Amino acid sequence: MMDCIYSLHFKFQSITTIGESAHTLTLVHDFRLLRITLFSCRGVLGSKRRYSAVPVLNLAPIATAMSRYADLSRDELIARLEAVDTPGASSSQQTLPSRRRYDPNTHRNGRPRIEKPFDFTVQPTRHIALLLTYHGWPYSGLAIQSDPNLTTVEGELLKALEKTHLIEHGKGFEGCSYSRCGRTDRGVSGEGQVVDLYVRSCRKGGKGWRASEKEEVVVENQDVEAAEGVEGPDGKKPTKPKKEPETEFSYPRLLNGVLPPSIRVVAWSPVDEDFNSRFSCTYRHYKYPFHLDSSLDLSKMREAAESLVGEHDFRNFCKLDGSKQIENHSRRVVKAYFDEEEAEGMVVFNLIGTAFLWHQVRHVIAALFLVGRGLEDVALIKQLLDTEKNPSKPTYNMGDPLPLTLQECGYPEPLDWRIGGYDGPFASLSSEEQKSVWPKAMAGRDKLERELVAMKQHSEFRTWQIGGALRTLQKIMPEPEGEDRKGVVSYPVGGGEVILTGKYKKVMDRQRGETPEVVNRKWKEAKERRVGAAAAAGVESAGVKDEE
Repeated sequence: MMDCIYSLHFKFQSITTIGESAHTLTLVHDFRLLRITLFSCRGVLGSKRRYSAVPVLNLAPIATAMSRYADLSRDELIARLEAVDTPGASSSQQTLPSRRRYDPNTHRNGRPRIEKPFDFTVQPTRHIALLLTYHGWPYSGLAIQSDPNLTTVEGELLKALEKTHLIEHGKGFEGCSYSRCGRTDRGVSGEGQVVDLYVRSCRKGGKGWRASEKEEVVVENQDVEAAEGVEGPDGKKPTKPKKEPETEFSYPRLLNGVLPPSIRVVAWSPVDEDFNSRFSCTYRHYKYPFHLDSSLDLSKMREAAESLVGEHDFRNFCKLDGSKQIENHSRRVVKAYFDEEEAEGMVVFNLIGTAFLWHQVRHVIAALFLVGRGLEDVALIKQLLDTEKNPSKPTYNMGDPLPLTLQECGYPEPLDWRIGGYDGPFASLSSEEQKSVWPKAMAGRDKLERELVAMKQHSEFRTWQIGGALRTLQKIMPEPEGEDRKGVVSYPVGGGEVILTGKYKKVMDRQRGETPEVVNRKWKEAKERRVGAAAAAGVESAGVKDEE
């Protein structure tokens, strides 16, 4: 059939449509796009082709209605549209029907969308470890708090896990056997935090895998029976098993898609059921960078830090908490050293130990600053570690939390980290074998690296901009050489913070706090009083109800 051409001419526009069998006339004007089925062509008679055009839609009323807009100017057309959109406009003004707005809660036909609840009980799970990095300053610590107004790293992680349906919604960390390696406080960052938990899996089997709550018991040799059509014990032929996915979920990519930029899941690793990120850990590595100026003697700080190595009672290097009822404050430090090459323009203090007390690293670095400043002798560390002569801690400021970072968590067998969904062994493979599975094991690595590089560069730009005020001040008002602030003693506490005092008092001559035994006993007594008062109030309220 030959193509048929139909033309329609308006005063202000000419439109031509070419079609076959069923034709569409496209009307374009300043208001909207209309597509109208115009004619339907039929019939082939003998050797001669005849066409009868049957109008499907009478265009006369439309042409008449549209012609009244032909002579309107642009401003008049805009005014007419504004009048149409104005609430309360008369029906005569509303000549153009309003376009239907998108509603995510309804289908296009107007029926409400019914979102099916996610049934987590039919999902298999597996035990994995996650490698977390996070900035400490935006959060009130790592651990989730009972106060919902406090934003924490674990609080954000929990929301991301629930949003991606990797754990069951509403059951919290208790419902997925969650554990963390080390608890970092408000303002402290993490580069190598390790957590472990049970998450949803898309595979069947593997390290740390367990079946769903509703999954049927698998009959032995079911795969063979299904392939051969052998009937099972119940007289029914077993269904053919579904093809298992070759790869697991890419857990870092799922979580990073919903986590804030200040928290990133760098990698995941399959782990056995008996793995615990806290109790399986053999050492924890903390770093504390600081700027070295002429007022600090790094050689004295190194000499004093040597006394930290070994197992000691660190009660004088921590903050006591009676609610924890800690009786043993002995901890073992494996290494304590300073690195001048790791960070440009800074020195990094490294402290590696099997476990740490609350605020232990921040108390240690504060004492070392006093030694480096020359305000305390190198023997200060040994004196504070001698708990027989000094059973309670003298009062002194601890280091600022901003520079402190949990660098690494060590385990007897290194975890087999990957970022993609590859589910087999990776670290133990040869270089050639790793290349063959690299696309699956490291899928998404390049994208994450680009994001992190961009964040680092942005922070460097901000650092340079913030330094602008300092550059301007030093340029227009330089400090005279040899200026000495007599009568003022200053010493750093980390994070750029400095304490100024008119008279310095030696640490061992300061007021002492309570011993751990006294702190624990007072907390127990206070708890017993609270419990007793609550019980008495309950009995009294019950008596009032009985009288009523």
